[in-house]
Amino acid sequence: MRFRQLFFIVISAVFLLTAGFVYAQENIEIILFYGEECPHCKEEIKFLNDLKKEIPNLEIKEYEIWHNKENQKIFIETAQKFGLSAENLAVPMIIVGGQYLIGFDSPEGLGQTIRQMIEDLGVKPPSGGKITEEIISHPIFGKINVQKVTLPFLTIVLGTLDGFNPCSMWSLIVLLTLVIATGSRKKVWLVGSVFIITSAISYFLFMSAWLNAFVFLDYLIITRIIVGIIAIGAGIISIKEFITFKPNVCEVSSPEKQQKITERIRKILQSPNTLTIVLGVIAVAFSVNLIELLCSLGIPVIFTKTLAMYNLATWKYYAYIGFYDFFYMLDDIIVLLIAGFSMKFFHINSKYSRYSRLVAGVLMLLLGLIFLLKPDLLSFK
Repeated sequence: MRFRQLFFIVISAVFLLTAGFVYAQENIEIILFYGEECPHCKEEIKFLNDLKKEIPNLEIKEYEIWHNKENQKIFIETAQKFGLSAENLAVPMIIVGGQYLIGFDSPEGLGQTIRQMIEDLGVKPPSGGKITEEIISHPIFGKINVQKVTLPFLTIVLGTLDGFNPCSMWSLIVLLTLVIATGSRKKVWLVGSVFIITSAISYFLFMSAWLNAFVFLDYLIITRIIVGIIAIGAGIISIKEFITFKPNVCEVSSPEKQQKITERIRKILQSPNTLTIVLGVIAVAFSVNLIELLCSLGIPVIFTKTLAMYNLATWKYYAYIGFYDFFYMLDDIIVLLIAGFSMKFFHINSKYSRYSRLVAGVLMLLLGLIFLLKPDLLSFK
């Protein structure tokens, strides 16, 4: 099986598995208990309908309780969960997440309280208070709300582009080339898997550290400005690397250092002890990733700062980092699959790496300008 065929199959499978994640958006559920003739209820219903235009994924469940006995039971059972007695019940009553609110006066009054309840769930409109919809048409998926797919889309694009750099690839190719020379397919799978898993873990920890720093300093506007400047600088450097591109050359690690790492790998693989080989590969993977962190500093810093600007649950932050990490390692995974099944050394077309530098450079320039001039374009806080 040729490289291009296997590459296409793997990419297609990944796309199908992740398409649902990219285009799915978690709905925000609001429960409203109201009375048919209640004037305040009518005002709140109008307010919620207007709010739904601002927040498209708002799901409103309405229960009329003055004339519907089944809804009355639901109303009482729901109120009891919040410790409310019958004498304290009234309409309109709204439930947002784990919070409730009884009564309504105006959009400027309790309407702002409802907005805050929604924001507490992690949905905060950009400055100005309104989330605008930008709809595009796709021949397969139909109408797509661009605002909904921003963060998943950036995760896939930046993670993939981050993975295509000489520093990230040369060490794995050297490692697999030396292992293939031993003729042991089992050792190819073992060594390659250990290297990739170790690299993924170290990169995950590195990005988590950046994320926690940005979450902690998120209240400082200067951090956004600094990251914007870093993004523009990294974009310029990436475009320069496209112009002066040399295959399998890392701008950070010198040829002498690469030669030392190569010799170190060779000695590790000559050991007859499997545990020694595994530990040696882990040590090499960690040391190589320290070089890679300097080689591709711009993209993960941009991504983690972007992620920190979203008000998400803690587990979602790390899920996005894991998702990014997967696409960062995807090219290495493909290389291992080809080496493991074919047991042949091969050269990767350097055009992939070169033009990814150009795309990454342009994207980082744009993101840098957005950070500095118009951060709300990415649904920032």
